[in-house]
Amino acid sequence: MRRIILYTVIFFSWLPLLTIIYLSVVKSWVYPDLLKAQFTLEFWVNLLDPGQHLLLSFGTSLLLALSIGLVSTLGGFAFSAYLALSGRNIAWLGLAFAPYLIAPVSFGALLQYYFVRLGWSGSVLGVWLAQLLFVLPYAVIFMSTFWNERIKGMYQQTRLLGALRFDTFKRVLVPLAKPWLLLTFIQCFLISWFEYGITQFIGLGKVRTLTMSTMQFVREANVHFAALASCLMVFPMIFLLLSGYYIGKKRNLHP
Repeated sequence: MRRIILYTVIFFSWLPLLTIIYLSVVKSWVYPDLLKAQFTLEFWVNLLDPGQHLLLSFGTSLLLALSIGLVSTLGGFAFSAYLALSGRNIAWLGLAFAPYLIAPVSFGALLQYYFVRLGWSGSVLGVWLAQLLFVLPYAVIFMSTFWNERIKGMYQQTRLLGALRFDTFKRVLVPLAKPWLLLTFIQCFLISWFEYGITQFIGLGKVRTLTMSTMQFVREANVHFAALASCLMVFPMIFLLLSGYYIGKKRNLHP
């Protein structure tokens, strides 16, 4: 009975992915004869069509997510270290929650005025900066969980024994923080990867990320290209999931 429940949960968990893959490789189908549909790779071949902008959207989203994930992770580690080791953790950490008191769309609307005045609206740089302002506080919040009393005690001990601050971070703190750094990067990557509201307001429709292209196909009722764009959005998640499982299994974290 447990196996039946487990397989049922797995099936329904993967059903949305199977659905978008199916819609991206068929032209027409008649329910319930789904396997007798007209299968084709025409939509996948059209990835190379410059008029669809899918490859450009994928590259833009990937560049934004990777760079924001990296900068936010490093910045979150640095800022959280400063707050924790300077004794201002509680007082200043509350400011990091400010962007999450409102929806991303409202946050983008608030930033739009300043970005228009500065000439950053409608550009990749403007979208990058706006997303960074939203993602970086999350990295600070997440990395703050690393700085418990044990970690701060180890820092103080190494400093009292004469270690330089750089050596303490390089040889003690960074190796201990690797799991937090990895998880922070993945989370920040995914936030930027699926971000829509801020990009819509700051990008002004000129910055075509994958989420923007997907929503455009949905509004146009273009089912097959919407499914194709959705597949491109989901594949990095699957890659991260399988990579995490492989790393965990290699370190004997999974049976």
